[in-house]
Amino acid sequence: MLSKIFNRALRRALPVAVLALSACLLSVQAAPVITVIAEDSFAYTVGQTVVGKNGGVGWSGPWVFENANFSQLVVNAAGLTVPGVSSSGGGLMYAFNGALPLGHAARPLPQQDTGVVFVQFLSQFGTQSGGGSPSVRFGSGWVGNNGGCGSPVYALIDTTAGVFECTTVPLATLSAVVLRIDYTAQTTQMWVLPSLSGFDYLSPPAPTVQRAGFAPVFSRFSLYARNPALIDELRVFRVANVAPATPLPVPVGSWGALGGVSGLILLSGWWYKRRRPG
Repeated sequence: MLSKIFNRALRRALPVAVLALSACLLSVQAAPVITVIAEDSFAYTVGQTVVGKNGGVGWSGPWVFENANFSQLVVNAAGLTVPGVSSSGGGLMYAFNGALPLGHAARPLPQQDTGVVFVQFLSQFGTQSGGGSPSVRFGSGWVGNNGGCGSPVYALIDTTAGVFECTTVPLATLSAVVLRIDYTAQTTQMWVLPSLSGFDYLSPPAPTVQRAGFAPVFSRFSLYARNPALIDELRVFRVANVAPATPLPVPVGSWGALGGVSGLILLSGWWYKRRRPG
């Protein structure tokens, strides 16, 4: 009697198990593959100028100093940290508090002008803006402020048109900044977030701000900072399978559920074979 009940229940569960297994298999896909173009965690000797340093990967040369009206930038003891971003070394860069309260440094990298490129960094600026600072500059695109939003908040600045896409996030807020530059669709999107945990680069959420008709070509990063200004984990990269203007989600299946369903199917096969005559 018990064997008949079990056999009947198993026959009912088998189609469900097969469907569940198929769903799991369809939902399991590889994680997005990030290809780094250039990155620097500023893991240099504390207290030294960043000028001349050549750490990180992908750059076309070391950090340089180009503006005598500014101070050189130096390395601080601790890096910035937000959830979802790996921070290495003590590579925190800030404006030197000397005779000139503004700091500057720049570094070249291969020119970016095709496909979809991401720019990402951690930052925490002060409460003031103006005089071209604070700003992280990549070609005609700036992130920071220059007194153009009415208050010191993060902004995406199109310098060719003099347009500020202003956020509501104060410059003094520790933030992860992500830019998605789509050279095909000619659109730049920017996220300014307290955390990147769960951030999906293939199918990102609605941007904090964006600028249509704007995709700055760049082969150089320039940093202009007021004291204090903290910058860390600078990264330029591409993500595999990012199609311009039509990113796709990357669902992740449950391996626990997959294992459970597989076990049920194997058990059903064993029971069926056991019950067959001869």
